[in-house]
Amino acid sequence: MSIYDEGPAEANRTRAHWALTALEAFGKETGQNYFDGTLDVGDDVLIEAGGDLLADLFHLARLNGVEPEQITRSGYLHFEAEVEEEQAEEVEPIIDKAKAAGIELAFSDFEWSDDGPTLDGMTPDEWLEAMTDQN
Repeated sequence: MSIYDEGPAEANRTRAHWALTALEAFGKETGQNYFDGTLDVGDDVLIEAGGDLLADLFHLARLNGVEPEQITRSGYLHFEAEVEEEQAEEVEPIIDKAKAAGIELAFSDFEWSDDGPTLDGMTPDEWLEAMTDQN
């Protein structure tokens, strides 16, 4: 069984759970027992414990001749690619709807807000409706 069996969004939730497991283990060692087993972690707790864990990873890196920035850069590149997979899955049905209406869309046409994908400042459904009304 692959973490991708349920799609990219669920794979990223699995990755978040792995991170929580690491933070819980770290918290037990450091006395930062702030976690309740859910992915709902307060900002202050995540910043404190996550920052401490990251700092300790940097110490481990330095002791092994690795620049801490390499860990940060590699992690962020992985994160960006995994989020992009999730976003691509989210807009795939929208791209298919547009194609069925004779409109070519690409992943790069979308912008992302906290509420999800947008096209020219509109929700994809609003945008598609506006575009098909013009035709």
